[in-house]
Amino acid sequence: MAQTPAFSDGLVWFKESLSALRRQPVALPGIVIFSTLVSGLLSGFPFIGAILASCWMPFGAVLTGYAARDTLEGRVPTYQMLPQIFRDAPSRWPLLGIGLLSSLWFEVEMVIFDYLGADAIAAWKITEKGIDFESVMANLPVTAFVTTVILYVPLLMMTVFAPLLVADKRQALGKSLFYSFFGVLRNLPPVVVFVVLLFGLTAGSGLILEALFAAIGLPNALPYVAPLLIAVLTTVAQAGIWVMYRDLFEQVRRGSV
Repeated sequence: MAQTPAFSDGLVWFKESLSALRRQPVALPGIVIFSTLVSGLLSGFPFIGAILASCWMPFGAVLTGYAARDTLEGRVPTYQMLPQIFRDAPSRWPLLGIGLLSSLWFEVEMVIFDYLGADAIAAWKITEKGIDFESVMANLPVTAFVTTVILYVPLLMMTVFAPLLVADKRQALGKSLFYSFFGVLRNLPPVVVFVVLLFGLTAGSGLILEALFAAIGLPNALPYVAPLLIAVLTTVAQAGIWVMYRDLFEQVRRGSV
């Protein structure tokens, strides 16, 4: 892993992620959107939707990661990678393990949220027009929300790079989670810089578009272009995951145990 993290690395990662989008403005977002749509489709299944979506997540992460890799290496990313990922027997079960762990973690978080936020949610009022917004704002489940966010951060740190470590470095399930968590922890400053820049791009893009539409007399047009904006921002984020993974784990050999 990288031994001397610097804040400037986050800026470099961000620029390279934008470069990936510029190089492949159609193919790369297309694969990212495909991965997101599959997740949404699977989550719609009754009873088992959340589990199916969680199990797809690691495979989708490898697909989008390899797509970003190919883009930055001058190749056009294709969907041919997907069956290869599923046929890769050594990584198939660890990837499923990451998905199942995520699903279980989410279920525990939801139970905790429901328990801590039960009183606040019970105070929400429902009228003939729907949920009363004022009652919601007066009874926000702040403790439940903050607690679940705090609990989600370790899961995110463990799983953000774990799928690529499994598929690309042939790491076992436990090793991949361990390396991912401490890879983020040891390189937290540049990772935070990248996240802040991504949030800044998100907020800035929204404000600029809103002001632009207001200036041309279309103040309500933003929701119509929001899906396109989300696709662009998600593509930058996914490309950033590959760029960070590549630099943080370049010293981890394939097959490392």
